[in-house]
Amino acid sequence: MKMSQKILLYISIPVLLVLSFFLYNYLFRKPVINTPETGSGVVSASQSGRVSGGRNLPVSVHIAEEMAREDGSMRIGNLVANERVDIVSELSGRVIEINFREGQAVKRGDILVRLNDDELLVQLTKAEYQYLLLEQRVGRQRILLEKDAVSREDYDKVLTEFNVLKQDIEQLKIRIEKMKVRAPFDGIVGFRDISLGAFLQPNSKITNLVDIANLIVEVAIPEKYVNDRLAGSELQFSVEGNSNDYRARIYAVDPQIDIRTRTIIIRARYNNANGQLRPGMSARVTLNTGGGAKNVYVPNQAVVPDVKGRSVWVMKSGKANLVPVITGSRTADMLEVLSGIEKGDTVITTGLMQLREGLSVTPVNL
Repeated sequence: MKMSQKILLYISIPVLLVLSFFLYNYLFRKPVINTPETGSGVVSASQSGRVSGGRNLPVSVHIAEEMAREDGSMRIGNLVANERVDIVSELSGRVIEINFREGQAVKRGDILVRLNDDELLVQLTKAEYQYLLLEQRVGRQRILLEKDAVSREDYDKVLTEFNVLKQDIEQLKIRIEKMKVRAPFDGIVGFRDISLGAFLQPNSKITNLVDIANLIVEVAIPEKYVNDRLAGSELQFSVEGNSNDYRARIYAVDPQIDIRTRTIIIRARYNNANGQLRPGMSARVTLNTGGGAKNVYVPNQAVVPDVKGRSVWVMKSGKANLVPVITGSRTADMLEVLSGIEKGDTVITTGLMQLREGLSVTPVNL
């Protein structure tokens, strides 16, 4: 190939490539249309962010309000019988009478069980005959002593023998009375653990007696409430299988804090005269430890935790503002705010992840 042909080939190849490029643009590329708003049909990512940021963010809000300070977290306590005792026999003997039915209501002093006391009755009768004889003998000895017919020592021996017999008779009467096992207080008897004709030894269990007319609510609360005025205040509780709310008055506070759980036990009395509740039930207890004082509360979901503490987004003049807060006790739905929020402040409760300082917001639930 000649040199001139080679030069022509080298020149024609780039020219063809350039022509091909322009031909492609002419046939397949669409023209760019300018608009007054953006200047071009393509919107950059930064421009897009400015457009969306210019809109008001719709949020739900809550007006901060004052509520009676409560330790509203549900604590599980127990219902305890005001009085509960195992009925036992103090003496040994054979059961000759059972005067109660299981689950029966009894009164204080009612005879529940009678043991065989025939032998004791015979001993009492014998002692009473001896008592009559000694009483007469003491009378005669006194007359003789007044006449100096007997010595003072002989008279004292007879008088001592008489007094000892008198005490023996009293002891027999006490033993006979103890053969009758009585109810120590009003209540409901449980299941019986004996049968008719059984021979009981001392401390043999007969049944149990429970006072269900007066119940005690027992619950453990955190040690931080130890300086609050608990005695005399009311607590509210509910039980399983019952939608009613009950109230009981605190009458005693354990003087010692449990070092394992750092809690303190409190007890409250509840009048259960209708017998609706029973000892042993679990109780969901809510305690008002504020003594009637009112503080500002906000919804739990409005509080934002961070490394510096806790904060709340507040709407002021249509703008979002992050306010640091100090919180107190928590209820099922609300959180006590000790500082940072005042009554009437508009607290933002939704869209918290999208908020930033000074962002325009629009409440949707007002």
